[in-house]
Amino acid sequence: MDFTGKVVMITGSGRGIGAEIARNFAARGASVVVLSRTEAQSEKVAASITEKGGRALALACDVSSEEDVRRTVAAVKAHFGPVDILVNNAGVFRGAYMDEMSLEDWHTPFRTILDGTFLCCREVLGDMKARKSGKIVNIASAAARFPFETFGAYAAAKAGLLAYSMDLQEEVRAYGINVNSIVLGLTNTAEVQNREELNSGVPRDKMLQPIDVANAVMFLSSDMARGMKAAALELYGDYV
Repeated sequence: MDFTGKVVMITGSGRGIGAEIARNFAARGASVVVLSRTEAQSEKVAASITEKGGRALALACDVSSEEDVRRTVAAVKAHFGPVDILVNNAGVFRGAYMDEMSLEDWHTPFRTILDGTFLCCREVLGDMKARKSGKIVNIASAAARFPFETFGAYAAAKAGLLAYSMDLQEEVRAYGINVNSIVLGLTNTAEVQNREELNSGVPRDKMLQPIDVANAVMFLSSDMARGMKAAALELYGDYV
């Protein structure tokens, strides 16, 4: 797959899955925008790309902030041009039993996962519509499909993301824009490794690996997947 000439913006790409997605797009010719809340994380990933001859722009962005997202997309357009491919990967987990969860902890995943996806999509869709092309890939979770104790807020936000993706696809179908989702099972990232409730009894080599996710995102962003609209591609490791 060749993404030469494409501008790819990936939220939550300062580490883990997002960083792997960024590096792999860059290796295939894309101009990559690395977004995370922390500028240092974005810059570290961008440096790993430019050191290998790739093109990358590092920006700090809180995707739940309307002002931040508007400023970020304007900066991307000024530096690289309009966004061709948007990957909404940013997510926040707040775990607690439902009768013990604060309202703030309930809202936090929604702000990043749903508000963030909505804001990023809204800001890039104008240019995509004008050019009658574009790819949007939203990273969902198996938590939206299967019950996990203490995952209520996160699961609800990820389920909402799947519904949002299907509705958005209907709105932009006539403009040649594809919107798809990927439902991820356990993935071997530092965050999962550090959370016992997420990986207890599951060998790391049986989990999904970040490269598996990156390959799926690139497929959905390529011309090979132009017939896939509102698909929810489900990826699980060898543990199921």
